[in-house]
Amino acid sequence: MKDVPFIKFAPNFITLVSLSCGISSLKFAFQENWNFAVLMILMAAFFDFFDGWLARKLKKSSQFGAELDSLSDFISFGVSPAVLLYLWSIQEFERVGWVFCLFYIICAALRLARFNIENLNSPSTTFYGIPSPAAAGLLLIPFFFNFIFPELFREYYTIISIFLLCYSGVMMISRVPTLSLKSLKFSNSNSSYFVIFIALLIIFLISFFWQTILAIAISYLLFSLFSLLKYLLSFRKSSK
Repeated sequence: MKDVPFIKFAPNFITLVSLSCGISSLKFAFQENWNFAVLMILMAAFFDFFDGWLARKLKKSSQFGAELDSLSDFISFGVSPAVLLYLWSIQEFERVGWVFCLFYIICAALRLARFNIENLNSPSTTFYGIPSPAAAGLLLIPFFFNFIFPELFREYYTIISIFLLCYSGVMMISRVPTLSLKSLKFSNSNSSYFVIFIALLIIFLISFFWQTILAIAISYLLFSLFSLLKYLLSFRKSSK
C-alpha cells in the first residue's frame, strides 16, 4: 500500500479545527461565558482563512475539502453566531426573535450553497454579497462594544442585534460585488509596507485585542454599506 503524506490532509484537518471552534462557541454560549463564546467564533474564522490558503499553496484543493469547508462555515458562521446573539440579547422576544435568527441562518445556507455552485468550475476573485465569516463578524459587533464599554448602548443592543441579523443575512445572499482577499496582490516594492501593516496589527491585537477587533468589524461594516450604496446607485442608473 502506498503511503500518503500527512501534509495532504492538513487543510481538511485545519477545517475540522475550525468546525470544532464553532461548535465549542455554542457550549460556552449555553454556559453564558460570552467572552469565550465570541473568541471561539473568531478562532474559527482564523482557521477558516488558513485552511483555504494552505490548500491553494499545497495545490491540494478537492471537492471533498470544499464541501467540508462549507459545512464548517455553516455551523461556525451561520448557526453559532445567530444562536449566540439570540441567547445574549434577543431571547426576550422569544419566537419573534428566533425568526430573525432563522432568517440569518437560512441566508447563510443559501449563500454557501450558491458559492459552491458558482465556484465549482471557475473560482471567482470577487465575492457577490459578503462571505459568511464576515457576516458572523458583523453579528459580533454588539459583543465587542459590551466587552469594551459595558454600559454604553446597553438599552439598544437588542435593536442593533436584530438590524445586524437582517442586514448580514440580506448581504450574504445579495448580488452586491465586494472585494475578495484572494484578489489582493502585492508587488515586491509594496511587500515591505504589508509586512509593517501586519506587524502593527499584531501589536494592536496583543495590546488592545477587543478594541482592534471592533475597529476591524466596524470598518468592514462601513465598507459593505459603501459597496451596497454604490451597487444601488449603479442599478438605479442602469434602470433609467
